[in-house]
Amino acid sequence: MIALLLLLLVVLIAIIGAPLFCVIAAMALINFIKSGIGILVVPQELAGIVNIPLIYSIPLFAFAGYLLAHSKASIRLVRLTKAAIGWIPGGLPIVTLITCALFTAFTGASGITIVALGGFLLPALLSENYKEKFSLGLVTSSGSIGLLFPPSLPLILFGVIAGASIDKLFVAGIIPGIVIILTFSVFSIIVSVKQKIPTTKFDFKELTLALNDAKFELPLPILLFLGIYSGKMAISDAAAFTCLYIFIVEMLVLKDIKFKELPKIMKESMVLVGAILIILACSLAATNFLIDQQVPQKLFDSIKDIITNKWTFLIVLNIFLLIVGCLMDIFSALVIIVPLILPIAEAYNVNLIHLGIIFLTNLEIGYLTPPVGMNLFVASIRFGKSIVDIYKGVVVFIGLSLISLVIITYFPLLSTWFIEKPAIVSQWEYTYEDGNVDRIIVKNNGVYLRKKGSLMDIMMDDPYIGKYEIKNDKITLYTEEGKEEYNFELYNDGKKLMFETLSFKKEQRHKIFYNNLINPPLHIKEANLIGKWQQNDDFIEFYFNGHVNLSLNNEDQKDYRYRILDKKKLEFKDDETNTKLICDYKFELNKLKITINKKSYLFDRGESGSDL
Repeated sequence: MIALLLLLLVVLIAIIGAPLFCVIAAMALINFIKSGIGILVVPQELAGIVNIPLIYSIPLFAFAGYLLAHSKASIRLVRLTKAAIGWIPGGLPIVTLITCALFTAFTGASGITIVALGGFLLPALLSENYKEKFSLGLVTSSGSIGLLFPPSLPLILFGVIAGASIDKLFVAGIIPGIVIILTFSVFSIIVSVKQKIPTTKFDFKELTLALNDAKFELPLPILLFLGIYSGKMAISDAAAFTCLYIFIVEMLVLKDIKFKELPKIMKESMVLVGAILIILACSLAATNFLIDQQVPQKLFDSIKDIITNKWTFLIVLNIFLLIVGCLMDIFSALVIIVPLILPIAEAYNVNLIHLGIIFLTNLEIGYLTPPVGMNLFVASIRFGKSIVDIYKGVVVFIGLSLISLVIITYFPLLSTWFIEKPAIVSQWEYTYEDGNVDRIIVKNNGVYLRKKGSLMDIMMDDPYIGKYEIKNDKITLYTEEGKEEYNFELYNDGKKLMFETLSFKKEQRHKIFYNNLINPPLHIKEANLIGKWQQNDDFIEFYFNGHVNLSLNNEDQKDYRYRILDKKKLEFKDDETNTKLICDYKFELNKLKITINKKSYLFDRGESGSDL
């Protein structure tokens, strides 16, 4: 209860404008002292931030974004998009949406986009006879759309805090971001047609000139995308490349920025970075206390009887995040709220990457939500309009954003489709006399029974439970009643399986069932490492098929199998001695905590292995 009250106090003080890092650090100090823990824990946590590998990408991306903001890249980008799509109905509003989204993606701050682009986008909209109310709402709302597109700083920060794969977050945000842009674009086209706004004629010569004008900026997002997803660049490499590329182009080639302006730009960008890092560092200390006090678990225990399923939880989460988004800035909200919500979301089986996109979409909308949405005040000052006029302009766009939020929340494949393509590790095939084929497909996220031919249409979607045995490279499946059996031959260099019970689910053509995880886990002789955690000479290595190497207390390395009993416990089994070891586990930011016989071992993420 004390921890919950302290959390509410932090939120309240943040709302009234006190320096947030001071409040968080003080909270951590007080509570560690009350718990009998030395206060040196707090500075140790502050210093520990430098050990987060991806932390170095934040200042580099921020500096690159501020360089773009002070250059004439925005003018070239507007010219290009206007030449490309300005001829269609609603062309200029769509140009505004795309330009602002791309600009915010690189700067990481929607307020900067409104200040930098609003000065010429708003007059352009008004000059084409769009109503002031619509124009104000569009420019103000467009400023935050780019937060879902790479290399957005909030995306990186969520990945650092939640221990999520940032390259997966970069991919996951693209389609949801496009959904929001399309929603706004359809509305803009309707407004354009209704107000009978004249369209301009397509000019191929102007498009060619605009392409030539932006020839140095256009390759950057393409190079980043290819570099990251081909494996040639890590995120930190991409940040350094982006920073160097923009510096060379804007200062040495195009000379949009003079060297005497560089100190000012560096100062502005590092003030933002400093604010992010100091809040993050203090929050790491405070968050560890809240986790030790089991605040997330207590929150989950208090709501699990009321919120009984994942979809209801997502409704409540969206409402909560919308409130947080209009009361706190996005960076403070991420570092304070994410560590507390993460364990609860995991308990409801919410995909971590999808959770990140939901978080940022809500916080985007929070920028526009009265009474204290930050972009409302930025737009009011930038355009010299009353805050009430800005309110009236953004109301319809808030509604459109909420529609997009519902789509993004309840269609998680929009976020996960391109990042969750499970690899096939084993296939087994059975051919009927009539030529129809059944195939067992073992993937690194589950086991599927695919039926080809006429049986496809009559199979049920419910899981098929069966037992099996392997003899002479053949796998025999039995129904629960044991009345039918199917002999499947090893297919396509598959690997032998070592489990007793399978849970199958039909895989339709062109459709994958992602959530059908098998239990007990699949065991294969050869395995790929997906996670390594280590503490001095002790280590735990996880493999994607349930295979674990465990070495603790300087014992000889042993080869264990494990089974996840529930959200808190693992069961390790030693096949040689036929003994079992039950241990508690949980993930705390980038650390794995294993508790055996009331003694805890805290493991850092190892040098090899990807995110679990």
